[in-house]
Amino acid sequence: MKSFATICIAMGIAGLQGCSQVQPEETAAIIGYPDYTMCGACGGRFVHVDSVWYRADIGAPYNTENRPVWIRFKKDESNGLKVHGRWIIVTSIRDRE
Repeated sequence: MKSFATICIAMGIAGLQGCSQVQPEETAAIIGYPDYTMCGACGGRFVHVDSVWYRADIGAPYNTENRPVWIRFKKDESNGLKVHGRWIIVTSIRDRE
């Protein structure tokens, strides 16, 4: 009976940890305004992460200004212009509540 109680408590604690706001490797970010420097807003959107502005392609419904989100991202190093322009690839995104 004692081991059953221990298992229930351990599962309860593990279940509560899954409900935490920040998931592993997620970063708080704010979706900013469109980047008009490239072909009239086809340059993606500015994304504010840890006091640094990056550029990223953000799909609907997250492509609205001043939207707080959680993101996972990696730096886009596909060509020289993107490296110097601080481009990122957003691998996952969800609203920050």
